[in-house]
Amino acid sequence: MTELTKDRFIDDMDGRFVCRLRSHWTSLVTSKARGAELTLQSNVAMLDAKFDLGVLDRLHEPCFVAIERPSTGAENWLIYEVVGVKATHLQEQGVDTSMPKVLREEFLRTIEKGWMDAKENWIDVTSFPTGYLARTRNEHVEFSRTALTPLTGTPVHMLSLEATNEFVCVEEGVEIGTLKGYGIPFTVRISDLIRYHTGIFGFTGVGKSNLVSSLVRKALRVMPQLRVVVFDVSGEYVVNLMDKVGKGSILTTEREILENPEGLKVSQIIPETLEDSLDGPGVVESALADVHRKGGVRKLDLSTTRMADPRLGMITHLLSNIAESGETGVTGASVALSSIAELMDECGFDESVRLRDIASKAEAKGKLVDLLQTFRASVHERSSNAKEAEALVTFLSNPPPQRRRAKGESLAIGPEDLAHEVLAGPKSDVIIVYCADPKDGREATSRYIWELLEMKKKGYSSVNVLTVLDEAQEFIPDRTKREDFTEMSSAAVEALLRQGRKYRAGCWLSTQRVAHLNVNALQQLHSYFASTLPRLYDRMVIADAYSLEYEVLDRLADLEVGEWLFVSYKASKMRNVPVFIKAENNEDHLVRYLRGRKGQ
Repeated sequence: MTELTKDRFIDDMDGRFVCRLRSHWTSLVTSKARGAELTLQSNVAMLDAKFDLGVLDRLHEPCFVAIERPSTGAENWLIYEVVGVKATHLQEQGVDTSMPKVLREEFLRTIEKGWMDAKENWIDVTSFPTGYLARTRNEHVEFSRTALTPLTGTPVHMLSLEATNEFVCVEEGVEIGTLKGYGIPFTVRISDLIRYHTGIFGFTGVGKSNLVSSLVRKALRVMPQLRVVVFDVSGEYVVNLMDKVGKGSILTTEREILENPEGLKVSQIIPETLEDSLDGPGVVESALADVHRKGGVRKLDLSTTRMADPRLGMITHLLSNIAESGETGVTGASVALSSIAELMDECGFDESVRLRDIASKAEAKGKLVDLLQTFRASVHERSSNAKEAEALVTFLSNPPPQRRRAKGESLAIGPEDLAHEVLAGPKSDVIIVYCADPKDGREATSRYIWELLEMKKKGYSSVNVLTVLDEAQEFIPDRTKREDFTEMSSAAVEALLRQGRKYRAGCWLSTQRVAHLNVNALQQLHSYFASTLPRLYDRMVIADAYSLEYEVLDRLADLEVGEWLFVSYKASKMRNVPVFIKAENNEDHLVRYLRGRKGQ
């Protein structure tokens, strides 16, 4: 990109955009759900623009404005983002429903005719601060973070297309869509989308799996050594990434899928829009059958190796939940967490270490057993927390033997084997783990993650791995239980999100129920895409987690399928600046692939 000069910084639409700051205030929004209450504070600026039909239409599209900010020694502009617009006619202030109908209709006809002529008409423009300042330096414009507030009455300008490109697009970044309102490619550092973890949030049907699949394609193109593992409980990704799966790339626990191609076809969701784009029915089904016949499907056997192999992270997760819950045992859990942290520092442990490995080290085992017994004594002896602590002590005292794969089970692969294959096996673009039963998916995910982290510590830290969790609320719910493996999977995913960035192990979470997610996990995501979320509390959870003005999330209701709000602390040009994009359609790649395959 060339340097942005002052004369190309603003575009006031040939003088038609005439605007000033009318007021600036702080608003509060409160919502309750699932026994919790959120109150968000937002800074809002109301702009007063001269009425012009072209300006009104432009302001309905996403755009940025620059509010002049007088200062000593330099020209400054505060960058704000438009989130709402309303045209106001001077005479409409006098319309009242108490008027006789004939008089009211006459008023309204007069208003209709006077929109273009009356100079007193204006446009109310609602905007919020991006937290950035533009400043001229030697006739060039530079952007920097700021805490300055604007001054009422100061002029406001429309940010030019070139300035917007310089403000939000990463130079030499990867294009992931088109910037709404400007029609220019939107670019990011896609490696940071992986390294610092990403969330994809949206209601059913907005295109979450389509977006994830498109981003996976782009990541594989610029990071050729990237390994991708998708845990899918909905049956969407085998079709969406069909051209990226090879021999043995689909793992499943479902007997029907393993035994015949028809089972694979029936289990997977085929988008209607994809079928409509192809020449004739049955094209996708035929391709799925070929994947099966060519050995694309393997058995995921959850009994092949360590069926129940708890890690230290399961203990820290249990104690953290108790310490944050406010229920009986808070003090004991907090003390135990502190003692475990000291033990980890002393012995060089992290959350992925196996308890059976700790059991083989007498001193470490003794300390861990002592602190668990101390914690157990601090809670009611019949409580579930006491029983959990007792079970862990029993395991440490006498770890059960590990079941090894029997002869003849060579075609099966366990979750631990999957981690080894991903890091040390032959390169495969994408591996899709399909478990129709979420309970199986949780067990597989947790065991794979713990083994992945352990191997990363042992020398595989240079291999880039991306783990995608579809329907993430199944893996990291805000309320966990031991018997359905949610406690186990939540602990593992939390550990991956906390430790992954230093080991080049990224994680993407896709979900429609943000409010049902483990908050500790949610706060580890440094980038997110959000589309239509009809529930107020879901939107507020995002705003709270990412320190975002709530008003911008209100615009999610206006988005079409494939359109997203994107915010990032790491992958974007400017930190935490929301932008609206139109993502590429993953189905376009599938159509080209399937048509080319048909012609072979």
